[in-house]
Amino acid sequence: MNEAKTLLFVDDEEEILDILVDLFEDEGYSLYTATKAEEALRIVEQERVDFVLSDLKLPDASGSELLGKIREKNPDAVRVLTSGYLDIQFGGVTEDKIDGTLYLSKPWDLMTLKRLVAEKLG
Repeated sequence: MNEAKTLLFVDDEEEILDILVDLFEDEGYSLYTATKAEEALRIVEQERVDFVLSDLKLPDASGSELLGKIREKNPDAVRVLTSGYLDIQFGGVTEDKIDGTLYLSKPWDLMTLKRLVAEKLG
């Protein structure tokens, strides 16, 4: 039996998390959300997470710090940092050549995000 891939979305805005869950709930993924880095790390310790999308600004840590800790625990997880403060063209995705973190600017194009998940998780 094929295990469902697991997505974790981390953002302090519940409305954004709701949009992300709505976008992926019918795609066959296991979905988790967190509004703080601490919650996200608890999930990562309990579940195998394949894809993490985190906002840069969280109430208890930066998204960069969170993704660094997730990388230590699960180096195979796809890590995406998102923010309205990134200097990336709308709908564009860039990759950090050193640690493999992907960067996606807000507001995102939802179809770009769906395509990114499909490409990275197969």
